[in-house]
Amino acid sequence: MLAVLAVPDRAPRVLGVDEFAFRKGCTYGTVLVDVEAGRVVDVLPDRTSETFATWLTEHPGVEIICRDRATAYTKAVKEAAPNALEVARIVGTCCRTCPPRWRRPATSTAPACAGWPGPRR
Repeated sequence: MLAVLAVPDRAPRVLGVDEFAFRKGCTYGTVLVDVEAGRVVDVLPDRTSETFATWLTEHPGVEIICRDRATAYTKAVKEAAPNALEVARIVGTCCRTCPPRWRRPATSTAPACAGWPGPRR
């Protein structure tokens, strides 16, 4: 999959950041998405602040970063892209990447992704 990605020299203007499991419960990575284009721009081998900060330094130009509330991502943004606007996603809200079976109707008082098992920590 990584061979297919054409990683840009500059970061997209709006960058989405989230973790995913290479192997659930054992090995996690970070997926970087161009939110405006709706495409993956890179996949990082882990979810550490150092790796993400290095990527941000090597790919300048991000203006808005949409991320979850992971402290590693917060730290990386403060170090490598301090002028970027951070938009923190609230855990439990639904997005297009949330599997349909975990979604709840928007009118429900239950968390939007109530069935989502969430990342193991």
